[in-house]
Amino acid sequence: MREYIVKKLAIAVIVLIGVYTITFVLTFMMPGDPARVSMGQFGNPETVKLIRQRWGLDRPRYVQYIKYAGSFLKGEMGMSFRYDRPVLDVIKYRFPRSAYLGLWGILFSIVLSIPLGIVAACKQNTPLDNAAVLFSQIGRSLPSFWLGMMLIAMVAVGLGWVKVVPEVEPGRLWSFSGFFTSLDDYILPVITLGTGLMATTTRMTRSSMLEVIREDYITLARAKGLPERVVILKHALRNALIPVVTLIGMQFLLIVGGVIITETVFGINGIGRLYVTSIQMRDYPVVIALTLIYAFGVVLINLLVDLTYGWIDPRVRLR
Repeated sequence: MREYIVKKLAIAVIVLIGVYTITFVLTFMMPGDPARVSMGQFGNPETVKLIRQRWGLDRPRYVQYIKYAGSFLKGEMGMSFRYDRPVLDVIKYRFPRSAYLGLWGILFSIVLSIPLGIVAACKQNTPLDNAAVLFSQIGRSLPSFWLGMMLIAMVAVGLGWVKVVPEVEPGRLWSFSGFFTSLDDYILPVITLGTGLMATTTRMTRSSMLEVIREDYITLARAKGLPERVVILKHALRNALIPVVTLIGMQFLLIVGGVIITETVFGINGIGRLYVTSIQMRDYPVVIALTLIYAFGVVLINLLVDLTYGWIDPRVRLR
């Protein structure tokens, strides 16, 4: 197991270096001058030149490449062009919003989808199974931005059950960025984010369970007289969870796009909106930092999925 972990860590380091290099090259290839964008149409050439010198944009690309790499290795991540603050501070201010939203969305998906998929597989071709399949199809087909707006219109505005309280962002006079101030404020964004994930996980759990419960060792366990609950939860579920774990790991990776859409719909000032505005404003340090953070998250989740594989099925360690 130790050699397996070391091998995965070495691959992770190579991936991160490659992601940083590609991100740096593509970011600096984007049209538009960050200094000119920050000054707008009223900036004169001399002021723009001074800003470029201050931000180090007048230096050769390889020098900037080494500079950003050094700042990341030291955990500093440089200074934001737009906010004139350390990038780490800008990200830390918004990260809890996106983290809460993403984790609650995944938890919402797992808690509801896995039991539903198990029950649907055990009750195959019954009304309950048909309802679960229909739900998964509808959930996968609904665009998250449409679902979010419908929930706002019907539940928040129409019924008045929940609301998103505006929060004033430090450094700005007015901001319509929402933040979770109570448990009620979690409900609609989490449902919006988790519905599509739950539908996909339900379908995968059902398919995997149907495949496993037809295996010979499940038939043998039943022939021994074991209770059905023990057969399903102890013998069938563990093997059926292997593809489900893969899917859940992929959901952690794909949830980034869902968080961006959900934050935009509900006005949540999190990492997703910061990413979009940083690209628009050519805030290179923030764009590179967020891309590396996402890449690190992808590598970490893949590593955890691989290690979970090794724990569930020891044969994986030998491959």
